[in-house]
Amino acid sequence: MNIFLTIDVETYTGNFHRDILGYGNGLPFILETCRRYDAKATFFVEALAATRWGIAPLQKICSLIIDEGHDIQLHLHPKVAEIKGVLNENDKILSYNKNTQKHFIEVGLEILANCGVKSIKAFRAGDLAANEDTLLAMEECGLFLSSNRDLDQKSSIHSQINHLFPVVNELSRRANILDLPVTIFKSCISFLDGKYRHFEICALGLEEMKAGLSAMQNVSYENATILTHPGEFFGKSRKGTLIKNGINCQRLDGLLKFISENMNMNFMTVSEILATAEPNTKLFPIIQLTKPASVKRLAEQILKRHLI
Repeated sequence: MNIFLTIDVETYTGNFHRDILGYGNGLPFILETCRRYDAKATFFVEALAATRWGIAPLQKICSLIIDEGHDIQLHLHPKVAEIKGVLNENDKILSYNKNTQKHFIEVGLEILANCGVKSIKAFRAGDLAANEDTLLAMEECGLFLSSNRDLDQKSSIHSQINHLFPVVNELSRRANILDLPVTIFKSCISFLDGKYRHFEICALGLEEMKAGLSAMQNVSYENATILTHPGEFFGKSRKGTLIKNGINCQRLDGLLKFISENMNMNFMTVSEILATAEPNTKLFPIIQLTKPASVKRLAEQILKRHLI
């Protein structure tokens, strides 16, 4: 089973050292953990911030990722853009017409190229807020890989292309576009979680993640996609200082260790998808989380709120 570790890298304030690097606790921690377990990852880097706060900080971020041999793909949050002639009142790219979406993507591609990113093949909208126009704009920009589906509508309420692809919760094709969704599991405590829980480090406990991957493997899923952000690994203490989020750090470390020790799970980058065979058209059952693991995660969430 292919494992896609995807990280959305973004800032809403222009403070790259705090929001992305986390003064060592954000992006550097992720890179260090990937290095420890020889894990390949895909970083969806938000590019439009460079139009407002300059390209130099973004070049440094991209250099750190490239130097570790990881994959960089395009991520956009229109709200941070400062582009002449464009009124960016909404952060959801789907709120703009196709031509404006295309313009955002073109600007983002040029910025990442100027950050040393050689081959950009995929796009993930901020908040997964993509619609059919987004897919058309992508194609016109030469991007044929999307990662914008998420059935967990409690978390990703703006993901609006789930119905356009025939295979849910798996790599699927619609016309010329392949979409790799964020993996979701069925919650056993839906009165708290909603129907689904998506595969994000801050959203699932380590035991839930390990059991979920094992169950997916047992029913022959071919791909699983993990989502995270640098900001999930640090937070502010009650005194206002930046501190490590120990629980989430342990989750990422334990998850990558588990995957690296499983002979039937392989880390893969999003850019490698085009070299693989056509996606399976088989429908897979959505794995249900188990109550003991989910209750443990709830306890961890309560603990995190008191620590950070």
